[in-house]
Amino acid sequence: MKDSTLMEALGSLSAWEMRHFRLRLESPCFNRKATLLRLLDYLLNEGRQESDLDAAVAAVFPDGMGSASKFRHEMTTLLGLLRQYFIELELESSPLQRHLTLVRALRKRGLEKNYRQAIRESESLAPGTEDPAFSRSLFAFSLEKEKYEWEKRSSRHLEYPLQSLTTHLNAWYAGQLLQMACNDTAQAALRSRETNAEAPAGWIERIIGHIPDTPHEHTPEAALYYHGLHMLEAPENGGQVELFRALFEQHIGSLPHTEARELLMLAINHGIRRINAGDREAIRRTLDFYLFGLDKMLLHDENGALSKFTYNNVLMTFLALEEWDKAAAFLETYRAQLPAKEQDNIFRYNTAVYRFRRGDFDGALELLRNVNFPDPMYNLESRKMLLKIYYEQQAFDALDSLLENLLTWLRRHGEIGYQREMYRNLARFTGRLLRLPAQDREGARRLAQKIRDTPLVAERAWLLEKVEGRR
Repeated sequence: MKDSTLMEALGSLSAWEMRHFRLRLESPCFNRKATLLRLLDYLLNEGRQESDLDAAVAAVFPDGMGSASKFRHEMTTLLGLLRQYFIELELESSPLQRHLTLVRALRKRGLEKNYRQAIRESESLAPGTEDPAFSRSLFAFSLEKEKYEWEKRSSRHLEYPLQSLTTHLNAWYAGQLLQMACNDTAQAALRSRETNAEAPAGWIERIIGHIPDTPHEHTPEAALYYHGLHMLEAPENGGQVELFRALFEQHIGSLPHTEARELLMLAINHGIRRINAGDREAIRRTLDFYLFGLDKMLLHDENGALSKFTYNNVLMTFLALEEWDKAAAFLETYRAQLPAKEQDNIFRYNTAVYRFRRGDFDGALELLRNVNFPDPMYNLESRKMLLKIYYEQQAFDALDSLLENLLTWLRRHGEIGYQREMYRNLARFTGRLLRLPAQDREGARRLAQKIRDTPLVAERAWLLEKVEGRR
């Protein structure tokens, strides 16, 4: 039972959803079988354990009239009711789809007053929903078809609304095509694209050019993905980034929250890749996107909390620009917006980063002693800071102990993948650096070459700087 499709579906329900689903089962409008309520209660209490089938049958059929086949039939029935509940939840979250379904039902029943009222409500609803922007174009297309189906009941010579239908459909198609191309291009930056494959911007440009009404020029959402695609395809072109940003800020008010966040993250991730490629100008542009996202609450979760990763990324961008006062103000201003359970830990860690980057090693050490992150990568980042501080302060006994503990920790945490090898090499090369005689220039040269030749090394530039200092 614990591996059944029913248990998988039940496990996806939130506490609120579970309460409402149980209320449905208690209502004779949805269910008239007491066995289904008993089955639900049994599964919630015992279903995640390895339980005896006879005990399960007895719990659902206390009158002794049950059997294994009847029990499985009740599980199938309960799953069917739960899937119906999923459909209703999905419709509830999509006002456009819900209203379109209502319009279609009223049209089929011939309820003119209700139909015309629903049409008016649907037309006023479309601009302000949380449905994806391109769903609105598809919704307008479907609504136009419903209106035609209604009107042709009373007129045999009604003109078919081909122009308005194709306008809506073209806007939907162009937007979807450009959105998919952006996603593909963004993912291509994380993998090696086939050398003989044409970049999406090339063939999409040819397709877009043949679509009437040029939706990528006149529809804000399509235009954003169009310029976003060109931003991704021409990463060195800062002007393209500024054009995208201006368009994004201009139309932010008409975008659903989820779509605005997707477009913002498209620009931020593009900026991070440019920074990693050594583009200094991308730091300022990326920070501007971060600050815009913070102001519009696009970087917060559904509870209004800011993740520790975003908090750290914004701080690191300030530090890269050496805007120390603004970085300190950011740490304090957004501290209260961090997840409550980790707030103090996250704040201490990032304040330690700030002090470390300013050269206040004693202040950073004091904070790091009180940081305890279960997240492996934050744990590693803390250890890396300690390693560099101990080296700079020539606290070599403490550094030796840290390197030994780090290697032991890495052996126990294989889940961090290639990062384990990177930090293992950092610890290994730091140990070799400590043992390198002060005047051994040849040894320093060989160690520097080994660091360069090793594929995975955390803090490679820092290690090379320290080795070069020995020559």
